Order: sequence, then structure tokens, then C-alpha cells
Amino acid sequence: MINPILNIKKSILIFGPFPPPAGGVSVHIARLNLLIKDDFKIDFIDEACIVKKNIFSIRSNNPIIYIKKIIAADVLFIQTGGSFLRKFHILVGTIFLKKIILTIHGYSKVNNFMLLKLDSFFFNLCTKIILVNPYISKKLTLSKNKCIIKHAFIPPMMINEPSLPQFLIKWFVHSKKSGNTIFCANASRLNILNNEDLYGLDMCIELAKLLLSNSFPVSFIFIVSSLENCQNRFNTYKKLIVDLGLQDIFLLINGVFSFVRVIENSDIVLRPTNADGDAVTIREAIFLNKPVLASDVIDRPEGTLLFKNRDINDFYNQTVLLLNNKSFFDNSSSLPIENDSNNYRKYYSNLINNVICS
Repeated sequence: MINPILNIKKSILIFGPFPPPAGGVSVHIARLNLLIKDDFKIDFIDEACIVKKNIFSIRSNNPIIYIKKIIAADVLFIQTGGSFLRKFHILVGTIFLKKIILTIHGYSKVNNFMLLKLDSFFFNLCTKIILVNPYISKKLTLSKNKCIIKHAFIPPMMINEPSLPQFLIKWFVHSKKSGNTIFCANASRLNILNNEDLYGLDMCIELAKLLLSNSFPVSFIFIVSSLENCQNRFNTYKKLIVDLGLQDIFLLINGVFSFVRVIENSDIVLRPTNADGDAVTIREAIFLNKPVLASDVIDRPEGTLLFKNRDINDFYNQTVLLLNNKSFFDNSSSLPIENDSNNYRKYYSNLINNVICS
């Protein structure tokens, strides 16, 4: 918001991954930028694996520019996921006496007492702490006066969402002409957590095999945004799809695509993760009136259909229930979600201004 006295916009420095590649956090940051760029002067410290020409990247290893950006900012808005890097940003911001807003998009199941205490200490140095779900606060010892429970979803501005490439449009058209129900899912990377596939690609492949063997007409599309540190795993899954004879119904691809457009063209959205913060994918599905089936690893938004985490039998059974019950599709348009972008703009602008004035 413009300062009424000096008529100068306050400067907000956002830390975190800026797309591409696309993931829950990077999509949130991109939409947040579009939301508040008229109210503030926005700058970035980009942590994505893809370095962009016009955005400063943490991977440039240039401490002088890093420090200059921090000094110039009125508020640091930290959305970093990595534990060490997040604490480093907080420490430097605190040294320079900066107001800091920290968003914790997810918190892994850390049970080490000392690590929990160390994280709590650093997080409490921030002016405000946004938690995307209430479970995070149960793990950490955080100042209640500083904490806000707020999901990470910001409605997409569909007019700004790029069209899908022609090969994907043709794939959707072919799948629909074949009478197939189209499932979609995604992953920022093919990470492993607790010796399991974090995003559940393995479960999607197994689900496709079970549905095909039971004569359900289905198609699957699974998009992996980045292959950083997971190229071999991606190749292994591609081979598995062929070995199982699923190549005609299961499209596994890597690339930068608008997943909102993918959801828009799909029938059912899957979120079989074994851990989560607040899945933007689920809220996008609800926003676009699509049925969404997700693991019960945490409480999901109202309207989400659930299956038992990492239980392929329940995953299959709940999917069959969904396929056989057309009311799920008919009633999807009644699922509640706030979709007024202006309300989100007011929320974040007021939050930042209150931090500036605190």
C-alpha cells in the first residue's frame, strides 16, 4: 500500500522458489506477487533450481547483492522450505533488524527434541508466522501472538494461465473421445520420504493397473515439474509403465505446464501424498469444481474424498466408489471455497502493513 505521506511504496523481499519449475510453494509465490504488486514494491531472492535472467538467484552465490536486497527491504517475506536456508535468512534478517513474515508451508515429522527447539527458537525471531495447517504448531513451541493459521491457496487468475501445448490438448481430446475418465496428479519432484514415494506416483501407477485389469476406461496424467536429483527415478517409473502395459493410458511427463489447465481438462484429481502441508492442488480442484481424492495423512479441505494413507486397496476401493457414484461429479459444483481474489489481496496487504507498523 502506498505511504500516504511520502507516496512511496514499501519494499517487500520475498524468499523462496519462483516458477519455473511449478510447485505448491512457487505457484503460491507467483500468485502472491500478482496479488500485491500494485500495493508494494516486490523483489525476490529466488531459490528455484532453474535460474532466471531477471530475478536474483540464491544459487549465484553473490553475498553482496543478497545483503543489499535485505538492507533495502522494509519486510522480509520468507517462504523457504529448506531448514538450513530458512534459518539463515531469519538470522541475517534479524541481524539487520528487519520485520520478518515467515510462511511454513510444511513441516516434516521431526521428533528430535533439540531440532524442534532450535527451529522454534529461530521461528520465534520472526514478526509473524503463517502456518498453513494447525498441525505444525503442535510440533513446535511458537508464540501464539505471532502465529496465523492460513492456507496457502490463492485463486488462480485464469486469464493469466497459459494454454496447454498442442500435444497435451490432443492427448486430452483422444482420452475423452475414447470415453475414458481422466485422472490427474502432480509432483514438484519425485522425492522420497520415510522410504516411500512422497507424492505417490507409485500408487497412481498401481491404481491405473488395477482399474485397467477390472475394465474401467481410464486415462492418467502425472506431471513432474522438476527432475532435479530424481532423473533416474523418473526413468525407472517410465519403464515400469511400459512393463505393465500402461503406456496407452498413463502419461508421465516432465515439464513446465499450467496444472490448473490440466485440472480443468481432467475429471478427477488425485493427491496420494504421504505427508503434506496445505495442498494447493486440492484447493485448485475444489475451486474448479472437480472431485478430488486424497490421502488422509492430514485433515483435508471440506469436500475432499479420502483414502487411507499408502493403502492401495483403500485407494482402489474409494476410486471405484467415486467412479460408480455420479453424484460426486454432479455435486462438485457446490463445494465451498472462497474465490474472490480481491479478498486475498486485502488480507495480505493488511497483514504486511500491520507488520510494517508494528
